[in-house]
Amino acid sequence: MSIFPQKRRKPTLPAPRIIPVTAIDELGFDYIIRLSSRKSASIEVRADGVRVCAPHRTTQKELKHWVCAKAAWIREKLEQQQERQNQIPQRSFAEDAQWPFMGDQLSLSIQTGKKNGAQRVGNRLLITLSNRSPKAPPEQIENILRNWYQQQALTVLTEKSVQACQRLETRYRSIRLRRTKSKWGHCTIHGDLQFNWLILQAPESVIDYLVIHECCHLIHHNHSRQYWQLVATLSPNYQQAKQWLNDNGHRLVF
Repeated sequence: MSIFPQKRRKPTLPAPRIIPVTAIDELGFDYIIRLSSRKSASIEVRADGVRVCAPHRTTQKELKHWVCAKAAWIREKLEQQQERQNQIPQRSFAEDAQWPFMGDQLSLSIQTGKKNGAQRVGNRLLITLSNRSPKAPPEQIENILRNWYQQQALTVLTEKSVQACQRLETRYRSIRLRRTKSKWGHCTIHGDLQFNWLILQAPESVIDYLVIHECCHLIHHNHSRQYWQLVATLSPNYQQAKQWLNDNGHRLVF
């Protein structure tokens, strides 16, 4: 028998369980149930459907009763999601196609040269396609345009983050770009800033707000009253920019 105290083993938590529920004839929509170790239940109405999240101990009968009680609200949210989906623009990679950039509309001009590249001249974006590339022109244009947006985003967001941190008398550790679905920006506890590069399609005032929003998290890692007061000192009209992003963020696509 060991004389040393033994460590208690943590109980093994059951894996999340996904249960599809067909209810379109009854409710007008289908949904999925996700049972996990969470402590409370919630209903999420998203672009990809309805998800009911609940603790493992919850029965399907209980959840069905709850969904039925919330059916009118869910259908309203689904209609709003569909309306937002219909507002998403279809981007084109053809000559004279319009692309938003920091409040401006840039028209594409396609030409052929020795190597791929992009250069802004006024409100036109000159796209040079390599005459040596085996890729089709639309694929080349898409890759060139994506790289150009990402390069511009890294430059612009870095400059604005430096300026915001100087005003806040703080500093960040790194800046990364990611094309995320649910967040436009993120600040880790270690001081790493992360931005969705598609934000470069928004007006500059909205970009400024996003940068200030994340840089203020370097000081307050929450959304407390003190945090929002700090945001307001750098961006007095932040509520307008925040509302614009809530109303139009789904239109910023590639």
